[in-house]
Amino acid sequence: MDLLAWDDYADEARKYKQTILHVSHGIELLLKERLRRIHPSLIWENVDKYPSLESRTVGVEQAIIRLKRIGNIEISDADTSLIRSIRNTRNAIEHFKWQTTKSEALSIIGNGLGLCAHFSKEHLGYDFFGYANKKDDTWRLLIERNPTFLKAYTERFERAASKEAHGLIACEFCGATAVELTGGSCTLCGHWNKVERWDALGGDFDDDIPF
Repeated sequence: MDLLAWDDYADEARKYKQTILHVSHGIELLLKERLRRIHPSLIWENVDKYPSLESRTVGVEQAIIRLKRIGNIEISDADTSLIRSIRNTRNAIEHFKWQTTKSEALSIIGNGLGLCAHFSKEHLGYDFFGYANKKDDTWRLLIERNPTFLKAYTERFERAASKEAHGLIACEFCGATAVELTGGSCTLCGHWNKVERWDALGGDFDDDIPF
């Protein structure tokens, strides 16, 4: 949120890509923290290796499975799909020459931060809106400079849960049939498409200049 609010990066593309990486990593840490509260050993891939710092911890997929099966914590199909979409985009940024636009990046970030805020409040007892009480201009700048983020961030809490059909549609960027209807990013190229669910959250991707 600090990175998104302040002008520490002269390169705007770099700032937004770095923010997406932070959001993805933040989601993973929130899932692991909830697992840790059930039992610390659950954040290890092999629980018998707990608490060795040389052993691997769980990935996002395994964390979700354990939270559902062991913690009896409800994570909707739509949220699971969103988490995967953001992870896929993170992988595209880290391992490929991935280009985006400002509105696409803000839509990804806004939806990711909305998920973080909801999960944190619901399952960890921490309200992200307390961030607005910081004694600086971070929150004001974040809201003023990123209306797409604000729209996506707030509308998450206003939408009623709905059952959505599962399936795949063709990606507008690479043409692969690899975009889940409950998500937004292509599992092949990492770009976010105009799936009806995410299009409503702000972000007209047509008129942007890639960077």
